[in-house]
Amino acid sequence: MSIKTTLPGAKPLPAREVEHPVRMGFASLPHDALQSLRWLLRGHPATATLLPTAVRRALLRLGGVELGPVIWGLERCYFESEHVSVGAGCAVNAECWFEGHGRIVVGRDCLFGSQVMILTSDHAISPDGEVARQATYGEVHIGDRCWIGTRVMIMPGVTIGEGTVIGAGALVTKDCEPGAIYVGVPARRIR
Repeated sequence: MSIKTTLPGAKPLPAREVEHPVRMGFASLPHDALQSLRWLLRGHPATATLLPTAVRRALLRLGGVELGPVIWGLERCYFESEHVSVGAGCAVNAECWFEGHGRIVVGRDCLFGSQVMILTSDHAISPDGEVARQATYGEVHIGDRCWIGTRVMIMPGVTIGEGTVIGAGALVTKDCEPGAIYVGVPARRIR
């Protein structure tokens, strides 16, 4: 008779970490400091609406984000890491979030509606249903001249072909063909 040693769901924290929250608080200080620095260089202070667009672009570049020579918008956006590249001529509407732990590459002349979310991290699920705490990363590639509608969520490892339109509110979980239109949850090709 075999005894199941894991349960479905998130992997539990070790008892010593849960039972000593002060110790864990001190252990997380370097991570918290790094998160604060990211927030200052690539987050809401750097993309504040009161700042002119040229200043927002300059601050994001100082934070390590690769931006083409002319990018419009970038108001109240958040770039979680420096692994993001946005091509020239793109318009990034308000409150977009580029997670970017895995690489995000956006081509030229793309349009982003407000609150677009691009994710690059995932947590593996073992065959017995246990969810890993350690993330894995997948790159996201968006071709030239794409239009990504408001509140679209793009998942890790996805490639969106050149000239593709993704309708508002879609959840993109798989690659999208060039020149097509995708809508829905999950996104499916309609034309």
